[in-house]
Amino acid sequence: MRDLILILLAVSFLTACSNDNDVTEKAEWAGKRISEWPEIVFTNDIMFRDTTYKGMGNSFLVNTGDDTLAITCKHIFLVFAHEELPVIDLGDNFVEWKVYPKGDKDRHMILGELINKNSNEDVDAFNTLKSRDWLIFKLNDIPAEFTPLKIRHKPLKKNEIIYCIGWPYRQKEGQPTLVRMQVFSNEGPYYYVNTLTENVDHAGRSGSPVIDSNGYLVGIASGAEGNLSVIGNVNYLDEFID
Repeated sequence: MRDLILILLAVSFLTACSNDNDVTEKAEWAGKRISEWPEIVFTNDIMFRDTTYKGMGNSFLVNTGDDTLAITCKHIFLVFAHEELPVIDLGDNFVEWKVYPKGDKDRHMILGELINKNSNEDVDAFNTLKSRDWLIFKLNDIPAEFTPLKIRHKPLKKNEIIYCIGWPYRQKEGQPTLVRMQVFSNEGPYYYVNTLTENVDHAGRSGSPVIDSNGYLVGIASGAEGNLSVIGNVNYLDEFID
């Protein structure tokens, strides 16, 4: 019996260590200057038969452990007003979704199938805009210089410092900027955060990856309420992958 208890304790300890690995092992690039970071964030061009929406929000890649997926914000559907898309489905007029480092269209990826399309989910539903603001795409080919993020599964703590990386809409080229934030509260499907970086242009940053100090994905830039920003929790992504 004593040996069994020791084995169970050892297994529990190893499991805890395993769960901590994606948090404690800093990404190789995380301690470097942003100019030395790999390509981890992109902008979106979405083509329909009659219209192309260019430079819309930000997107990024995620390493699930088994696959690499492309991610952007679901509320980008609100931009497609002329396409008459009432639900989360790109419809019959959709042609292609292209992502690339802003200002460098020659280095692009064409996204595959929209995995989490849902003909029963209204585009303007509360939970779409706030609680599950993730669009998840399959990928066919991934350029070697593009780096997917690993997911941190542990929730953020109150007052923890995190970073949003991406471009505002008005920035047409150059390196993405890093916005320093601090967790205000955990609301389950999303976090409220304070923006610590001053004079930030927030317009167009939706869909940017939010990372912790070790370079792990902890959320997606979704919107704002009053003086607080809204960051989508990776819970939705975790549940969908599972």
